[in-house]
Amino acid sequence: MFSADELRRPSLSEITLMPLTIEILPYYLLVSGDGLGSLSEAQQHFRDLSALLVIERKAAKGVRLLIDLQRARPHSPEVAAHIERVLPMLYREGDRVAVLVQNTSIKVGTKTSHNPLYSDVFLSREAAEAYLSG
Repeated sequence: MFSADELRRPSLSEITLMPLTIEILPYYLLVSGDGLGSLSEAQQHFRDLSALLVIERKAAKGVRLLIDLQRARPHSPEVAAHIERVLPMLYREGDRVAVLVQNTSIKVGTKTSHNPLYSDVFLSREAAEAYLSG
């Protein structure tokens, strides 16, 4: 038998979130992790990503980016507002951005914040990678 303390769910403040990480893979950049826990974390992440995108654009006509949010938790309203402000300035014509999410309801919500000219949202990694290669 387990005690009540062993069975209780941890609060959000007790969960250690892995911030988003950026990896350079052979055919695309991969952003993955649990999400952005604070506004300062979000600002730093987008500064880092923006700098990397500038470098990648010098080497290629556009960047290929897979954003894996399957483990991501919902952002605070402050972080979500920052993301909404930054996304339109981050990507350019010629880029391809595939966003990987957990389920259909998240997919529908995520699609509204991404420009369909260079971005789409997927439920499977295979579909996301196929989009990036197209």
